[in-house]
Amino acid sequence: SYGVFEDNPVTHFFLPASWFRSRVYENTKQIQENMKLVAYAIITLIFLVIQIAGLVNDHKDRFHEDSVSGRKLLGNSIWVFGDTGINIFNPEGTEHLKDIKREDICHVVTYFIMAQAGGGKLVKNAAKGISCTFDDIVSDGKKYVWAVASSGASKIDILDIDTGAIVGSVNTRCKWPRQLEYHPLRNEVWVHCSNADDDSTPSHLDVFSATFPSIGFQTDISISCGGSVFDYSLGDIGYITDRNLPYLLKIDLSDKKVISKLSLPDAHGGHGMAYSRANGHIFVRAAVCCTCEADNGVNCGKYGAENVTITTGPLTGQENIPGQCGRCDGLTGWDTLGVYEFNTATDTIVGNHLMMENIGGDPFPSPDGKYIVLIAKNGGTSVRILRTGKPGEKSTVFADLELGFDSRDLEGMATFNDYAFIERSGKSKIVFAAGTENKVAIVDITDDIPRVSYVTLKEGDLTAYKNRRQVEWAVGTDFVWVDGTGSARPREIYVVDIMQEVVVSTITGITTNKVLSVNNYARMNQIETQYLYGKDSSLSVSNSEKINALEMKNMQNLGNTMKPVASTESAVSKEGGPRAFGVIGLVLGILALMQ
Repeated sequence: SYGVFEDNPVTHFFLPASWFRSRVYENTKQIQENMKLVAYAIITLIFLVIQIAGLVNDHKDRFHEDSVSGRKLLGNSIWVFGDTGINIFNPEGTEHLKDIKREDICHVVTYFIMAQAGGGKLVKNAAKGISCTFDDIVSDGKKYVWAVASSGASKIDILDIDTGAIVGSVNTRCKWPRQLEYHPLRNEVWVHCSNADDDSTPSHLDVFSATFPSIGFQTDISISCGGSVFDYSLGDIGYITDRNLPYLLKIDLSDKKVISKLSLPDAHGGHGMAYSRANGHIFVRAAVCCTCEADNGVNCGKYGAENVTITTGPLTGQENIPGQCGRCDGLTGWDTLGVYEFNTATDTIVGNHLMMENIGGDPFPSPDGKYIVLIAKNGGTSVRILRTGKPGEKSTVFADLELGFDSRDLEGMATFNDYAFIERSGKSKIVFAAGTENKVAIVDITDDIPRVSYVTLKEGDLTAYKNRRQVEWAVGTDFVWVDGTGSARPREIYVVDIMQEVVVSTITGITTNKVLSVNNYARMNQIETQYLYGKDSSLSVSNSEKINALEMKNMQNLGNTMKPVASTESAVSKEGGPRAFGVIGLVLGILALMQ
């Protein structure tokens, strides 16, 4: 037999078939040699990859091992939110634990500046810049701190509760988030926005999982500015108000829908709310309408007049009168509804509450719900304290406090916007900070007769901002923080020992919008259960050093008391390990292919 070997397109050679067989044999042999080289290369690469894998492991999982990451647990701490960013201190104010710069946490937004144009007309000019307003902040007590850092940005910023590290931000569907509510049993954060989203079913409320913050839910609830109550004692039910709707809206938290509207008789709407866990009652601040003449035209001149219907006061029943609604708080003869008290067990009103001046006041609860504090636009001359009763019964007046703060030229204005309620060493105390003077009033309500004492924060110029101050108790300690972010320089924060009734520390140079006491109560409860009630009752968790010491002791004790039991895999690994057997099997398989 002959074959044809075509060396080029022109010349043809006729060769014996044996020549072709010899060429095939030589080619096959060369392929085998090449396969061996490839196999050896693969084996070498396998061993290199095994070595490299061990070298490039960055051990990010060891972030949670404090000795490796170098992180320090903050423990019981005070977080100060302001224009400079976030500053975190120990409760005594003697140690600055962390500083988060404004550019790292706040957002660039578009805002408007009022300017005077030709003819004296005011116009809005748009500008952009970093906004650090911190409209609201909540802590979940175990993992995160949630903050509305910037007005105008549809974002919620999230920080690690143990270290203050920035976790990130989540976008809200509704616009301009203003108020946050944390529900511990559902482990959800409810967000109340000023403006609705652009969806076909506009909503002012968003819901986020506190476990997985990136998971958000949209509701079908459209409301304007108002208040909200979401409490674990109410189970799957929540309540909200709208300053332009005369109802208390009852919400199914699972379906995220309004299930009933509870009437607020004669009110234009409702805004501020307080809830008492002691009797299951909700206290709703009523919003009413008034004429422009009622406040000498101040609000009408500032916000513009509307045609309103009057339901309270001397012109009750008149319609389409130029006036304002929701801005008549504190006006004698008009603000006559005050605060509605609702029984959530029956969804009925059990009564109304007014101040001693017969005007309404904003309700604020004590942590245990035994007291409701009413604060009004009365120049701060008086504060009414209600004592809650049994479920279904109207609360009674516990005390009317005339604190004697300077109220000259501020009659009809609010000089309080915050207070602190303290339960400590068998004492029950309330701290009010004057917005018109540099002093605080400490009210001891342990007994049936309240006793008032005063502490001067500093001498000299007024340090309150717009006649108001932030007040926050460092929970579990003797210390209350009072801000002094006024026109005076430098900006100051005062730490008051409310048991000794003295200022123990003054922090300067920090602007304050909000102050929040933060602690990882889940971690603290775990440590206390194991040690404070067991092996070592002398240890405390009042500051970060002691928490770190407790956790280190915890790990050491666990190491001493638990005998390590090696699994089959770990035991084999010490002798070469299943990983080595797997590699050997792979190599043998490749060698078999080479034969």
